[in-house]
Amino acid sequence: FWGVSSNRDRGGVEPSPTPSPIPTSNQPVDPLAQYSPAERQRKQRLSDRRQQLGIDERFYINLVNQVFWDKNPSLRGRTLSNGSEDESLRAEWDKTASELLEKLAPLSSNSRRQLGTYTTAERDRWKVEVNRINVGSRSLYDLGDAAFLSVFPEQRGKNFADQPIGQVWYGFVSDKLSAILAGSAFQKLVFDVGATSKTVSGTLQPAAGKVFIAELAKDQSMELKLQANSQVLLSVYSPSGKIKLLEDSTRRTLSSKLPEKGFYEFVIVSTASKPIDYQLTITAQTPIPPASPTPTPTETPTPTPTPTETPTETPTPTPTPTPTETPTPEPTPTPSPEVTPQSNKN
Repeated sequence: FWGVSSNRDRGGVEPSPTPSPIPTSNQPVDPLAQYSPAERQRKQRLSDRRQQLGIDERFYINLVNQVFWDKNPSLRGRTLSNGSEDESLRAEWDKTASELLEKLAPLSSNSRRQLGTYTTAERDRWKVEVNRINVGSRSLYDLGDAAFLSVFPEQRGKNFADQPIGQVWYGFVSDKLSAILAGSAFQKLVFDVGATSKTVSGTLQPAAGKVFIAELAKDQSMELKLQANSQVLLSVYSPSGKIKLLEDSTRRTLSSKLPEKGFYEFVIVSTASKPIDYQLTITAQTPIPPASPTPTPTETPTPTPTPTETPTETPTPTPTPTPTETPTPEPTPTPSPEVTPQSNKN
């Protein structure tokens, strides 16, 4: 059902017996002819603006109907007539349409052209694209949510994925994906050689945001400090995305022992209506393990060496010489003494 008829009563006019050329059932009349000049002019401006923005007509009517019916629940599902009895309601419908067109104008022309055609396949593709630069889909959606909810705050907390307004959310997220991939909403933080901290600063435009990543190690001690207006929200996600150290928080400091190794994501988004400056400092240090107390040395007695028995040297026996027979010497003859004759003197 549409809030107004999509063809605005293109029905034919009964043929007249006069010879003057008149519209027949095959010749649609001007769909705006049945309205007052002011209403015709108003509706023509809406049609021109929609075409200028490149928004599909069927999607446009469905979106305006949804928002119009949300404002007027008792009229949900009702098609407004072209008669004077619904003139004031048609004026309200047109006002809603005009407001929506201007809310869609900030989207890129490419995103506006795709309104009404987005599916979950886009979300899967977006996730793959941001993962290539170590950014998770949650960070992408943080940026998309900030932009979308700044324009449609009444949608906060609602499940609108399968409704026409959900297509608008897709459009905002698509533009944030482009900003991340182009580097205008993304920055990789690299610590200088020997440094343990990194500081970045800049300015966030209204409803804008930025994703920072830094490669850190498990069990490192990290400290974060953000200097910014309280309208800047901060989120910190672990490399796996399973741990949210902070999410959409107004906190300005964080100290944590890191639970994982890899690229941590630091997301800041502005909910303000004017530009806001920020300064983000991240410090990460590898903790030095506490020194173990030096134990008092216990004197160990020096063991007495066991004497090694020196083997007794066995004397080498001297060989007994073989006796050589000694010839017995022949006796040398002793000469007999010469007897001297003596005289007998008596």
